[in-house]
Amino acid sequence: MRRVPILLLAGVLAFPARAAEVTPWAGAEETRDVGGAEKNLWQEAEEFDRALLRAGKVNADPALTAYLQGILDRLYPEFRGRLTVRLLNAPHLNAFALPNGSLYVNAGLIARFENEAQLATVLAHEGAHFIHRHSLQQAERVRNAAAFALVVGMLGVPLVGDLLALSSMFGYSREHEREADAIGYRRLIAAGYSARESTRTFEHLQAEIKAGDIKEPFFFASHPKLQERIESYSELARDAVNGEVARERFVETTAALRLAVLDTDLAAYRYKQIILVLGDPARRREYPPEASYYLGEAYRLRGETGDTERAEREYRAAIETAPQFAPAYRALGLMHYKRNEPALAVMRLRRYLELAPAAADRSHIEAYLARLEHPAPATP
Repeated sequence: MRRVPILLLAGVLAFPARAAEVTPWAGAEETRDVGGAEKNLWQEAEEFDRALLRAGKVNADPALTAYLQGILDRLYPEFRGRLTVRLLNAPHLNAFALPNGSLYVNAGLIARFENEAQLATVLAHEGAHFIHRHSLQQAERVRNAAAFALVVGMLGVPLVGDLLALSSMFGYSREHEREADAIGYRRLIAAGYSARESTRTFEHLQAEIKAGDIKEPFFFASHPKLQERIESYSELARDAVNGEVARERFVETTAALRLAVLDTDLAAYRYKQIILVLGDPARRREYPPEASYYLGEAYRLRGETGDTERAEREYRAAIETAPQFAPAYRALGLMHYKRNEPALAVMRLRRYLELAPAAADRSHIEAYLARLEHPAPATP
């Protein structure tokens, strides 16, 4: 028999109907001796951590992991060693904190930021949920989530999937979210980051949700919750002073990750999101030159008037600025093939196979080349 999501069931068994007020943690030392219901939650959260690792959901890139952890330690220096951030290989706009101090941020969310200050805004917000022990104050929400998990569990949804969805779907109360906003904002200021970027963080996400008509049940993909974050941070940052943005460091460190997310978005036909992000010249500068190919593919998939010309322009830009990037040659070669331009098609497709000799679609491309180079004789 399939196991029920135990992290959530622990909440049903351990919590009273209403949770009492608790004192925020002052530092990592205070967290060494938890007990009672909170200890049970921590144990289940640790099992969840292990389940994610076993399932291969965690991105193990040491440079990215160290980069994220460095930001979190800068925001919460007194919790160094207790607050831990991990990167999830998931395209969804989501981040969440577990009761034991494990923070998770999805690759898809990081890819939508412009700079380190925006990323720090989310990490500061999620870290606040831990130090103020919000999970211990959410008895009713945990109970409701567990009841839902029982139903989902009967349908055979994997354990990790249940917990990932529910930890984001049910979130925290409006009061706790606003408290996390205020705490996170103060942490941004204390760490020297630009607090003015905090509002832009959520405005970008909200624009993408609207453009892509995203209905994913995750906290950072929820329009009402994002609007509350925008209003909350706008109020907090009314008299903000300038701080560090760290755009260059962010762009350099996350370049490969953001290209990988574009690849995932393209495979999922999320072309509206790609056009929204890469169609903005200011945001386009944050991406490596290979991004032109993905914008070209997004235009091709959209297929509106003028998109064929836009796609060709982007493919050519990718070839010019990233001449070793094979997919752009394939895309342009197939465009020439469909337009019955055999010489140009052969040139581009041959170059594609030279750059990607082990391409998964090699046999298909070779079939195209055979028809182009050895056309069937015309019938009299």
